[in-house]
Amino acid sequence: MRRFALLTAAALTASLAACARTPGSGGEALIVVSAPLSSQQWVARFAERGAQLAADQLNAGGGIEYGGSRHKVVVQVLDNGASPQQAASVARTAVARRAVALITDGTGAQAVAAVTGPAQLPVFVVFEGGQGFIDPAKRPTLFRLAPANKPMATRLADYISEKQPKVALITDDSSYGRDGRSSLQAAFIRDELPLAADVPVSASADDLSTAVNKARRSGADTLVVWARAALVAEAIRAARASGWDAAIYSSPSGEDPLVRQRLAEHPDWVDGFTFVSFRVTSETGPEPFAKYRAAYVKKYGEDKLGVGDVLVPPDWSMFSYDATKLLAAALHKAGAPGQALMRALDDTVITGANGDERGYSPSDREGVVPDDMYFGRFKDMRYAPVTDDVLSTSLPLVPQ
Repeated sequence: MRRFALLTAAALTASLAACARTPGSGGEALIVVSAPLSSQQWVARFAERGAQLAADQLNAGGGIEYGGSRHKVVVQVLDNGASPQQAASVARTAVARRAVALITDGTGAQAVAAVTGPAQLPVFVVFEGGQGFIDPAKRPTLFRLAPANKPMATRLADYISEKQPKVALITDDSSYGRDGRSSLQAAFIRDELPLAADVPVSASADDLSTAVNKARRSGADTLVVWARAALVAEAIRAARASGWDAAIYSSPSGEDPLVRQRLAEHPDWVDGFTFVSFRVTSETGPEPFAKYRAAYVKKYGEDKLGVGDVLVPPDWSMFSYDATKLLAAALHKAGAPGQALMRALDDTVITGANGDERGYSPSDREGVVPDDMYFGRFKDMRYAPVTDDVLSTSLPLVPQ
């Protein structure tokens, strides 16, 4: 994997000077990727790699044609530090450098929208699923191409409620954790599933023993953790080290390789751990994803977990890949960035990397269908669809 670097303002100015050309001059179409390079490497890597793979394919075909000429697609990755303030700064840089789009994990989405709105710069969110910040009326430049928290929380609540559990919930105080907590609370109320314990923790915590003990003392037999990957790992560690055999579920961050890497000395602690996420393959079958994966591996090689011979499928990178391809199609249709591009994004549809359709409408900024959520369960450091859920059971195994 090539090394990520946080560019200084001077270096950024020098490296992107060519991107300030007038649209249609045959210059470059700049896509800025705002990612948590310094804090969440898995998220940053998939956001960058998917966009770069799509850019390479577009450039191999002559780039993006708009404004009377073809433009080379340039992807620039900048560190948002998982900080809303820094994410807003990255957005200002994207506007200043006349980028055609911004791809982000979702950090500081509302602050970013305040910057990109006046510039009519489309922003594609490829990780965070918080419901509140996606609003076509208030923040029309924000488009999500990732699973939203609400349908994932609803599916998870429905799934575990069938087991009549006593549930304890642990969430961190990041925007990711707070938004997940809100969606889960609503889903639990909907399913008349009372919480035995609701335990918020600091996103910077490095020991969750106290929080897990509180959850255990509540009488819970099921633990749901909606937090960043490092805290998911710590919750599992604290539970299993104390001898608590509760069923443990998490948000998509449970798929982050960091969880398994931090528990590598106790692989049995990961067995049975389950996360909710989007289905990797579509209704058309596994072939489209297999084709995408082959292209990804040809460019980057297989992503290895670093534990045994386990491989990490490039599933989440499909979102930044699809965002880049959708952007190219809309930009070609619009003929120019800005207002024309924003209008074109309201009625442009492509077939995504896994065979699903990707597109938006003026009233809908969600790019993943709510019905496409499934559950992955770990065994021997690899995950597979659960066998007691209708949608999950219908999905093929993804080689790992």
